[in-house]
Amino acid sequence: MASDVVRATEAYVERELADVDGSHDYFHIARVRALAMRLAREEGDCDATVVELAALLHDVRDWKYSGEATAGCDAAREHLESLAVDARTIERVCDIVRYVGFKSEISDDANEQAERTRRTKEFMVVQDADRLDAIGAIGIGRTFCFGGARNSPMHDPSVPPLTDLTGERYAAMRNDATRPNTVINHFHEKLFKLKSMMKTESGRRLAERRHQTMVDFVERFHKEWNGLE
Repeated sequence: MASDVVRATEAYVERELADVDGSHDYFHIARVRALAMRLAREEGDCDATVVELAALLHDVRDWKYSGEATAGCDAAREHLESLAVDARTIERVCDIVRYVGFKSEISDDANEQAERTRRTKEFMVVQDADRLDAIGAIGIGRTFCFGGARNSPMHDPSVPPLTDLTGERYAAMRNDATRPNTVINHFHEKLFKLKSMMKTESGRRLAERRHQTMVDFVERFHKEWNGLE
């Protein structure tokens, strides 16, 4: 039964993400799934079915594309219910899908802050896997891919990175047409923070080298931008 549900979910997610840009396409899902399953094995004591389904479904109708905070969770629930998945598994998967994102973790919302106090190991490995795919060489590629899809400038020296972001300010910034959301600023506003936000020992270990790859890249980017190299 579990394998049938996974195969049906793979097909569903591929259809859902068929027209999404390369930063959040099915290849991203496949990488996160592989990383999440690896972290689950290394950390131990994880429900592999919950991890795999949540990794597969975590970006379906993501708020950055759907414009709705709960669209992804609602879609995941509807899909799993159509496959007659048991209610407890559905709740656990949907809980991960709903709160896995960076925006939820930095939210001002008291309810979302309370939710973070009861995160499970399954949640932690899926979230760490998603964040690992956001940093390093792959993360650099995804960031420029997303920026290109949104017609964002690579860099504008007159637009400094924002500091002290909350989830609400982060969402507003991503949708503010009056302020350039530059690709380079995204490293400072989000990506450089992810290493310290890893929840598992395995995730923290893997994040070290990926983080340094981004630091080296941005340093060299600025040197080349300013004609120093």
